[in-house]
Amino acid sequence: MAVPFSLLAAVFCCLLLSCLIKTPIVYLLCTTAFFFALGLHALGPYTTPAVPASDIRNFAARTPAIVEGVIDSRPTATSRGSSFVLRAEGVCREGGTTVPACGRLMVSLDGGDVTLARGDRVRCAARIALPHRLGLPGEFDYARYLAYREVAATGRVATPDGIILIRAAAEDSLLRRMDLIARRLGDFIRIAVPDRERSSVLIALLIGDQKGIPDDLNDAYTRAGVNHILSISGFHVGIVAWFMVTAVLSLAARSECLALRFDLRRMALLIALPVMLAYLFLSGAAPATSRSVIMLAAFVLALHAERETDPLNALLLAAFLLVVLTPPCLFDLSFQLSFLALWGIVIAVPPVMERLGGVTRGWQRNLLQFVAVSCAASCATMVPVLFYFDQASLNGIVSNFLIVPILGYGAVLTGSSALPFVYLFPPAARVLMWCAAQLTALSNWLVALFARLPLFSFHGITRLDMACFICFMVLVTFLHRSRRAFALCALPPLVAVVAHLNTPAAADGRLHITMFSVGQGESLLVRSPNGETMLVDGGGYLYDNGRDFGRQTLGPALWKLGVRRIDRLVLTHSHPDHMGGMPFIVRTFPVREFWEPVQGGVGAQYEQLQAVLAERGVPSRRLAAGDTFVFGDGIELTVLSPPRGALTRRPSDDEMGMNDESLVFRLRFRSFSMLFTGDAGFPAEERMLADKGNFASTVLKAGHHGSRYSTSEMLLDKVSPSVALISAGRGNSFGLPARQTLDRLGRRGIHAWRTDRDGTIELTSDGDGWSVKAPYGTE
Repeated sequence: MAVPFSLLAAVFCCLLLSCLIKTPIVYLLCTTAFFFALGLHALGPYTTPAVPASDIRNFAARTPAIVEGVIDSRPTATSRGSSFVLRAEGVCREGGTTVPACGRLMVSLDGGDVTLARGDRVRCAARIALPHRLGLPGEFDYARYLAYREVAATGRVATPDGIILIRAAAEDSLLRRMDLIARRLGDFIRIAVPDRERSSVLIALLIGDQKGIPDDLNDAYTRAGVNHILSISGFHVGIVAWFMVTAVLSLAARSECLALRFDLRRMALLIALPVMLAYLFLSGAAPATSRSVIMLAAFVLALHAERETDPLNALLLAAFLLVVLTPPCLFDLSFQLSFLALWGIVIAVPPVMERLGGVTRGWQRNLLQFVAVSCAASCATMVPVLFYFDQASLNGIVSNFLIVPILGYGAVLTGSSALPFVYLFPPAARVLMWCAAQLTALSNWLVALFARLPLFSFHGITRLDMACFICFMVLVTFLHRSRRAFALCALPPLVAVVAHLNTPAAADGRLHITMFSVGQGESLLVRSPNGETMLVDGGGYLYDNGRDFGRQTLGPALWKLGVRRIDRLVLTHSHPDHMGGMPFIVRTFPVREFWEPVQGGVGAQYEQLQAVLAERGVPSRRLAAGDTFVFGDGIELTVLSPPRGALTRRPSDDEMGMNDESLVFRLRFRSFSMLFTGDAGFPAEERMLADKGNFASTVLKAGHHGSRYSTSEMLLDKVSPSVALISAGRGNSFGLPARQTLDRLGRRGIHAWRTDRDGTIELTSDGDGWSVKAPYGTE
């Protein structure tokens, strides 16, 4: 929500008038309101930007376009290719004419790397798309993430040949030079350390590029609770600064002239400042690194000026400067976790050391401080980590004892020492980098062990919990210690606990059917009146892209809805867009039973699913027309297709053949009913209608994502639904749902709810009445 300047000016006037009132609470409230309005006003250009006619958004299409522009960010390697931001300047149309364009485009390159740098002018053949939300519960808002980085659209390039360098940058800016240095150092590390796992971790530790770390290794660091070590922060910058100060002191102390003329300690501290700034730009100037450099610079300047230092004030100064310079960084996850971790350390560790530090000496005191810091950082980030990821690791309290010394004091210090020798004496750099690689290998091995320990999971953290947590941190930080202050600090956690106690139970006596917005796939969740769950299909990608759909999309949505187990996992047919997320679901959720069509399925993903089901010992049941089940306190399920005769054959590999063998069933709860049709087309519909079963249903799940070859006139006559649900991806290349299907529904006055337009659709029925809503949207 953008705040107009007039409202901001009015709030500022109120702030000035509050200075005349003796009551301090009025001034504090007006100050809070002013800065809140100022923040919303500063975010206006990002959330509601102007869109001129030449904006790159207006060139979004299903077919690739030739885009010309200047690279505006450091190209970074990813686990599947590379990416960079392009400042668009023109789009080439058919016939060779170039139309002016503007805006920033996030370009992703599949299966390759680019040898380009910031400032290079390039042309690329990319399919331009507008980022949008799917409309899932708990979904990461990728569109807002890009908007806060002033990125208007995304473009995907299929191969490195799709990018052509037109002209290198005319001038070498500071950022471009740092990019070139970072790329050379990264290439040197990859050559000196051929093993990808070791080199990717070293690149993350030394130059701040984490995107090249393999997903499974990154997951292992997260599960072990030491993922923070991979992000360059105050710890890494402090080690580099300490090494620089120590080296300068060691060299300068050998000169009697320098020792007599200068204060060597002050001189060494001041020399460390440009080194920290250079390291900041070399590592990409991430929020966590920027915060560290600002705080350390404040401490260095304070010590040089012989002024007292306060960690909390330095932390607030860093936060203030970063938010003023780049307001959207407040919503950056690394910014939030970095500041919260250090905030917890600042307010929790000093009291612990005051009470217990006096009874310990030497290594015991250092050990106590290390444990206090680790626990404070873990506890301070627990609530936000659970809010964003639904699970958190307490393993870091233990694993930090080994991983931090090995990677932090070992690999970081050794690797950082090697970087200057890349230019001065490469053989020495290779030796030092080899030593750092061995330490990294030891760390990876230990991380794999710690990753096997259980995680702490809680999927019910809400925005209210986050607000209560921040209030608690503020009160603990700024209130004076007293009984009244202690009671006030306990209020926010109490509010959060009471809110969770009043959360409605999953078994509320009603039938809940949720059609997830999973792109060009399909997945529906049925929750019965007594709380039993049935997941019909698991969504997925049409083509293998190396991503786990269940982990990235379906699993988080189920967790946000409070689903803890799947009583019945139902596969209508074995196409990738219907079963892609199922292996993850079986590995992660307790599954009581697996249902599938009588003929089974085919394909590599189907075999993978069967292997996971066998590994978990999940019993399977094959269904055919005529099967009837009663479960979930009055839910009756009747299978209408495929026919029993399909038992003697395997499903065909062709698209339409497998679709027509989809599992089709009717679900009834008292007077409410719904027909689930999978991807069944006209042939399957004709076959079912010939059996003269009961098809009348309140709701129809349209077949095959609303294809024109399904949901026939005859089926609509028999079903006579009030509404239809259609699962389709926004802007899909198939043109689904088809206009013919929508027209057939419209002529009968059947309202169509569509995931591509409405997002996730929730249907609720008490057995008599029913309601449909789309609470999450897609914008």
